[in-house]
Amino acid sequence: MPYVPAHLLLEAVNAIEGAHALTVVTLPALLREAKRQNVDPTTAQVPYGGGVEEQYLKDFYELPGAPDPHRPYRAIWSGDTPWQTRKFTGGGLQRQRGQRAGRGEVLIQRKPAQTGLPGDVWGLTPSAGADLLAETKKPVRLIDLALWIGRDVDTSTIDPAILAAANLGPAPDDIDKLNAWFKHEFRPACGDLVGTIFTDDVPTEYRSFAFAADPVSDETYQQLGVLPPAPTVTDDLSAVVGSLEGRIQAKGFQLPPGLVGRVVTAWLRGDLVVLVGQPGTGKTLFATLLGSAMEQLFDLDAPLMIPVRADFDEAELIGYERLDGTVHLQDFAREILLDDAPLEARVVIFEEFNLASVETYLSAVLVATQERERIVRLPDGEVASLPIDTFVLATCNSFRDEPETRTRVSSPTKRRSTTITMPNVLGDRYEDDPDTAVAGAVQTLIANERERVEGRKSAGHASQFDSLRLTALHSVSDFEDFSPEAQQALVAVSNAVLETTSGRSWFTLGILRDVVMALVMSERDAHAELTALGNAVADKIVHQLRGAHSDAQPLLDASATLPNAEEIGRLIEQTMSGPSDELLPLL
Repeated sequence: MPYVPAHLLLEAVNAIEGAHALTVVTLPALLREAKRQNVDPTTAQVPYGGGVEEQYLKDFYELPGAPDPHRPYRAIWSGDTPWQTRKFTGGGLQRQRGQRAGRGEVLIQRKPAQTGLPGDVWGLTPSAGADLLAETKKPVRLIDLALWIGRDVDTSTIDPAILAAANLGPAPDDIDKLNAWFKHEFRPACGDLVGTIFTDDVPTEYRSFAFAADPVSDETYQQLGVLPPAPTVTDDLSAVVGSLEGRIQAKGFQLPPGLVGRVVTAWLRGDLVVLVGQPGTGKTLFATLLGSAMEQLFDLDAPLMIPVRADFDEAELIGYERLDGTVHLQDFAREILLDDAPLEARVVIFEEFNLASVETYLSAVLVATQERERIVRLPDGEVASLPIDTFVLATCNSFRDEPETRTRVSSPTKRRSTTITMPNVLGDRYEDDPDTAVAGAVQTLIANERERVEGRKSAGHASQFDSLRLTALHSVSDFEDFSPEAQQALVAVSNAVLETTSGRSWFTLGILRDVVMALVMSERDAHAELTALGNAVADKIVHQLRGAHSDAQPLLDASATLPNAEEIGRLIEQTMSGPSDELLPLL
């Protein structure tokens, strides 16, 4: 199965570069149409137009993996604009054809009013080749066109009658077979074309390359500017989800059932995914762990983390034009919109999604997700495309819970999003088993923290105070390593909050982790641990209190034996000092 070898194909492309588009597109397309209708275009005209040229471009110049989906045609004749749009035939070539036909040069055009036919008919002047060569000064070898157009032709399958008509002899070379095939398909020997704008020589060095056993490879097309194909995901969805879940759980994260599957399914159908939940439910940690798991499992670039601020806008996300006229592009534009491998997936995490108005900074991206071409315009006017597998994962807190700092999310944004409420794992555990919910979580929380700090140390990134953290973390590894008094008090305080409906919404593993770490950092004796717990109640838990006055009373009772019970009582009284039954935030 002999095919055009890569080296010859690239040689042909280099030889054609600089030729006129009429030479490489219009003339061959017209010749092919005339051959199909068995007409000599120098003596008669054939129905012809942009549709014929477009089909010719689709057949031979449209390459999968074009770097810009709006420019699918590889214009091998042009070094300045190597990729052309689908409008090229109508807006570019049609104008050039019309200009030359109007001057009576190269092309003949007859309108329906002249012929009575439904469309224009076209032909060639007797001196078309000389006229075009005089203008362009760049002839094209027929063999170079044959190598490009016939790059997928198996020369062993060419009709023997074609070879016999070309008088190639008993054992012709593959390059001669391909040349004969091309001349049969296009009949270029019309008028004066051959010997002027087309030459019929075959360079000697072309004959020194044996044809290849396989068609042109992806690697060769990449040399012509085609994007490398994206790696194929061979597992089914359930296997992918299972692998991601395993990697996340290996990091000690308490993964709610079905969460990974919901996120991945939403991504596959084209949605942004927004994680909503109370602080401490693990939204950001889950987002980063899922992003890292995607990176490792599919060999992706690292997730792009974008922290949103209150003044965040499109200039902060995409870029802006400086006063001197130069353009500054932000990470999202450089790494996502202008990615040199846009067929591969990429995870983008927006942290605190609704601290600013989402539509203020993300409107162009939201619109692109709904468009077929997925266009995003850059500050300098350049058109970029949002890659298909741009997987957006956003974290945010509820506007209802924090109207002072959060902005509402509009209905159009919600329409383009899948919004998942992160469950409070600790609250759910308490409802299932209130006796062991807190004690059962302590070991995992300590182990996770120790692994995080030890990971920094083993990577050579230990911070200045990590030695203090490790000393404390190595002094305790489980709930039973605390004094009995501290164990009892920690469960009592935590359960006092979790027994209320409001407490089960806001008392999260994140808050419990902070309280446990306060105990870890204390001395290993009952008084020190109880003091640390009391300080954590005053400094951490009381400031999270919400709900009715009755929701604070169990915490007040559970804290009565702590060393700073008076301080805790005074703070709780302040939360009850409002005119209504609603607890007041102290901050």
